[in-house]
Amino acid sequence: MATLNLGRIKPVFRGAYNNGTAYVVDDIVTSGGSSYICIQASTGNAVSSATYWTLMAEGGDVASTITTQGDILYRDGSGLQRLGAGTSGQFLKTQGASANPTWGTVTSNLTDTAWLEYQDATARFRDSQGISGRGSGDRIVVPLNSYFDPYSLINSLSGNQFTVTSTGAYFVDMYYSDHNIGHFKMYLYNDTDSKFAQRPTSALTAGDNYQAPIIGYATGQGQNDNVGDCYYLETGHNYTFRTTQDNGSSFSTGTSQHYGDYTTSGVTSRNTVARVNLTKMSGV
Repeated sequence: MATLNLGRIKPVFRGAYNNGTAYVVDDIVTSGGSSYICIQASTGNAVSSATYWTLMAEGGDVASTITTQGDILYRDGSGLQRLGAGTSGQFLKTQGASANPTWGTVTSNLTDTAWLEYQDATARFRDSQGISGRGSGDRIVVPLNSYFDPYSLINSLSGNQFTVTSTGAYFVDMYYSDHNIGHFKMYLYNDTDSKFAQRPTSALTAGDNYQAPIIGYATGQGQNDNVGDCYYLETGHNYTFRTTQDNGSSFSTGTSQHYGDYTTSGVTSRNTVARVNLTKMSGV
């Protein structure tokens, strides 16, 4: 009676590939984290030979590639690779189809901020004119006597002049309290070069030949003003907060809780009559 060889009913797993083992068709082996099936009987032909082996499932030696908590597994041009854990708050950033992933840091165009101000701790309620003892006119210096600077933007503050620690573009928000000031504008002045502080160029990498403060008009008992603009500030230069106006006089009030030294339950309320907020623009 004739014998019919049906061959193997199913593939046989042979474990890790061994160069000295004889393999037959449908034997399955592993190598480098991937699995291969034998398509032609052989001995000593590595799994890289397409004549004898076909890739079944591509993998990698994951256990030896990622070794630390927080590791990310990815593939580069040659195989599996490890991206170690980033720092707290970072995000996983793709760099496109032909580049490897990396960790990125969240940024903002407006990053670090500081503010300079005049805190009035006297009993008499007054505005910036009363503190500085000056009248109306051009390029009047608005007083400053303190600053809050958690990101070290301010290098120094002395005699109402301040310097910055980093050259670049800043968004500057200005506030002051004045009485019956009429027409006005306020701006930063470059005292070192005796000129207006410049607006940054379109690339934000140098100073332009102009600035653009908003002008205003106010009448009545008093006025608080808040005007923002962008400036290019340089290290080694002294800047002052200035106003130009055509009216004004100082004033006072007898209401005790308006005073700059009014204290209740151990907390003293000071009057801030002038403030300049500086925000550094990132990347410049």
